[in-house]
Amino acid sequence: MEINNKEIKNVKEAFISIVLGTASGLLTYYLFLYFNIAIFGWNLGLFFAPLIAGYVETIIAQHLTGESIGGISAFILFLVTVVYGFIIDNNTLGYNIITFGSIIIIIQAAVPTFANYFGIVVIISMLSYFTGFFKKLTDNIDNTIRKHFGKEEKEIEIVLPYDDKGSNEKLNSLDFIFMTSNNPEHLEYDNLGYFYTTAVFERNTHIFHLSPENVEKKHLNELKKGKDECLIKLSEKIKKAGGNGVIDLEISYILNGLGGSYFQVISRGMGIKIKEEYPTS
Repeated sequence: MEINNKEIKNVKEAFISIVLGTASGLLTYYLFLYFNIAIFGWNLGLFFAPLIAGYVETIIAQHLTGESIGGISAFILFLVTVVYGFIIDNNTLGYNIITFGSIIIIIQAAVPTFANYFGIVVIISMLSYFTGFFKKLTDNIDNTIRKHFGKEEKEIEIVLPYDDKGSNEKLNSLDFIFMTSNNPEHLEYDNLGYFYTTAVFERNTHIFHLSPENVEKKHLNELKKGKDECLIKLSEKIKKAGGNGVIDLEISYILNGLGGSYFQVISRGMGIKIKEEYPTS
């Protein structure tokens, strides 16, 4: 139920971000049309309206959810500007928009615009990300501003590796036996029933990261931590039921939430009470 509530909240916040981003893009396009801000007859709102929509959506989404939802409003504005600019407000079409000739004109007008938009927004963005050009540029600007106003240079988060040794020592000190086998030989035990535990934590779903290595390390640490927490909780549950071991142990890792915004770790198995000492050799 807690996960469902988080999903509903995420959907609402994402919807609000998209609506506000789309509204800002429509307002931008209206202003460009009203004041006829154009170059050689090409209204600049076709370019700026989707950019403004995506930017506003991203800022609001990061404020509400702490992550980007993909700039959906930018694509909505792109469709709106193409439909209005090349179909509704196109005097060359007249009233025969359903004719074959009009459709050809629409395609000829819209496809180059889409190609230009895709090339500018997507391809250049990808190239700048992989080459690190804009990252270096924005970092230099940011550091210059911070230096000018006497602020310290921003620090990159350092993610320390998870303490596997300490966690393993804690698990080994539980006086509890974990087995993946579903039918251990030479072992007498009472079956206490099926038990499971789960751990949920947030996942960084940003498309681009300033430090992807740190994000991967942090996710790996969270998965290890979640796995160990689940095993400890599982042993505590079975101990409360009078057991001292688990067989047929299984650990699952899944994604939950809008766009896989949460990691969920699940440990499950059959709780048992061992009647004799488990053989060590």
